[in-house]
Parts: sequence; C-alpha cells; structure tokens
Amino acid sequence: MVYCSHCDDDCPYVKDPDNGFTCCGMCGKVIDQDMYTEEPTFFKDSSGQSRLRGHIIGIAKGGSLSRERTEEKGRDEIWQIVHGLHVSGGDDIICTAHNFYKLALDNFTRGRRTTHVAASCLYIACRRSEKPYLLIDFSDYLHISVYVLGAVFLQLCQVLLLGEHPIVQKLVDPSLFIHRFAERLLGKRDNAVSDTALRIVASMKRDWMQTGRKPSGLCGAALYIAALSHGYMYTKADIAAVVHVCEATLFKRLIEFENTDSGSLTIEDFLAKADEEPVSKCLAKSGEVLCEHKDKGAEHFSHGLCEECYDNFTELSGGLEGGADPPAFQRAEKQRLDAAKRAKEAAVDEAICELHNSDFEDNIMSPGKVTVPEHT
Repeated sequence: MVYCSHCDDDCPYVKDPDNGFTCCGMCGKVIDQDMYTEEPTFFKDSSGQSRLRGHIIGIAKGGSLSRERTEEKGRDEIWQIVHGLHVSGGDDIICTAHNFYKLALDNFTRGRRTTHVAASCLYIACRRSEKPYLLIDFSDYLHISVYVLGAVFLQLCQVLLLGEHPIVQKLVDPSLFIHRFAERLLGKRDNAVSDTALRIVASMKRDWMQTGRKPSGLCGAALYIAALSHGYMYTKADIAAVVHVCEATLFKRLIEFENTDSGSLTIEDFLAKADEEPVSKCLAKSGEVLCEHKDKGAEHFSHGLCEECYDNFTELSGGLEGGADPPAFQRAEKQRLDAAKRAKEAAVDEAICELHNSDFEDNIMSPGKVTVPEHT
C-alpha cells in the first residue's frame, strides 16, 4: 500500500518493470519512477575517458545478518526514546516507528546518525497517532538542535513520499498538549486547570489566534491564565520552560488574547459563557463541494465542505459560532471603512469648495450699486 495524493488514501500500487514506474492501483497516478536496466551504458567525460552511466544497485536475496543487526539497533534506539519521553502506546507505537525505520534503511540512513533517524521515525508515528509530542521534545531528549532534527525529519518525509500526506500536512491541534504540559508544570494531574486551559484554547481558536502560529505559544498562554485563576503562582519563565517558547512569544500571545472579547471577562464570566455557548453543528445545506473530496462524489454539507471536512474544520478551529472575524477580514473591513470615510470627507470638502466658488462668482458678476453725486 502506498499513499496517493489524488485519491487521498492508502491505495494498492502497480509496478511497471519495463519503465520503472510505480502507479496507484486506483487512479493510475505515477507515484515514483526508478529507471533500472541490466545492460550497462557508458559515456565520455570532459577528459575523453569512458565512464559508467548511473550506479550499480545490489539486489539483496533474503535478509542478511548485517541488516538484521542494523534493524535491531534502530529498534533499540526507538525503545529508549519511547521510555525516556514516556510515550504512551507501548509496542504499537514502537512497531509503527520501526516500520518507518526499516523503510528508511534502504537509501536514507547512510551518513546520518541512527538516533536522529530513529527520532524522526518516532515523531512521524506520534503525528500519525496524534500523540502530544513536539519535535523539540525529541531534540531536547537527544541534546541536539531542533533545526538539525527538523532537517532530518523533512528529508525523511520526502524519501518516504509523505510530503503531501495528512500526517505532515494536517495542522496540529493545541488541545492535544494541554494535559501533558499541565502535568509537567504542576507536577501532578489537575483536571480543573486542564479543563480551564482547554476552554481558553477553544476561545483562541474561535478568535483565529491559532492561524499561522505554533501550538506551544497558545498552550503556554492558556496554561498561564488557567494556573493563575486556580491559585497557582507561576511566572512567565516557568511557563516558557515547560512549553519550549521564549517569554517574548508568551507575552505576545497574552496580549493578543487580552484584545479579544473573552480577554475582557473575569474567569467566572468566561467559564459561564463557555458553558452557555457550546459549539453547535449546523444542518446540511445545498451547495457545491469545493473541498478535497469534490472528485469523489461527496455530498455538500456546509460552506463548500463535505461532512467529514466540516467536522475536521470544526474540531480544529472551534467552529463558526461566536468569536471574532478572521484577521484578514478585519484588516480588509478596516481598510474599506477608512476608504469610505476619506471619500466622504473628500466629497464634503469638494462641496464646500464649490459653494465658496459659487459665492465668489456671484460677487463678481453682481457688483454693488455705485452712487453718482448730483451737480448743483
């Protein structure tokens, strides 16, 4: 099974040995192309010497002892990271990450550290299973730069043809990390703080604060407000150390939340309002399907989306009920109102100028009467 971006699903594949194509068995899209030939060809380089064109690829017949040792080494590295970060899932998450690692053994591990590849494979498995772990958690555990590990992760996604897969493309929901960050901050599980932080994150979603931002900053701001509201006196530095953001980023998220309608409420009013206004699901409406399932015969549900895409949008954004308008719409509306105001002022100024000009012309065309003295 391979992932096909056109079908948006894991589909069976068909290989063409003559042309080296790997095609989707459902729609026929060419997913990969590897040109192999049993007849070597030669070419002349700039010095006039004949050289072999291409590379020699060895085809392994059966598993070798060296490969088995390499696979076991990768599994041990994955096991250590899982237990070091306390990743839930047990053998299932380890087996999923190990399967990715075995795929990477073919042409990706050469020249790279085993720990980096194993961490990248485990991060892909966590994204697939929606585990509350960020890439910086793995880099902190391995004591390496997050940019180094991020480069390995992106290169691995290209090799495994995951660049267009929902595992990579789907946005990360900040709500996944609240319980883990709260437990790390408080040193214990406190459902009251976690529930309050989740409601704050939901309010941030409705106010479009999530758009274009990493989930760590939103989680940090929500945890800071929730902890203070329940009597925990933590500083911004304590929160920043838990969620892996700097204090300046945390301060910006707090200012942005303060500028929303929910930011002006007390915590009691905010919780009461959150209980009174649950996210409601709209009814199906007729219209044209514009989402990614438009070529699959999906029925329209609402706002140009099918029901599955609408449910995903509602879960990620908090729904369309309540909250502020999108920032882009607010900027466009402000520009429109400013332009209308300037046009109105210009029209008033022009009318006043025309009135003054008309009065001046009337004074010129109708001069006052001149009296001529009489001669006696």
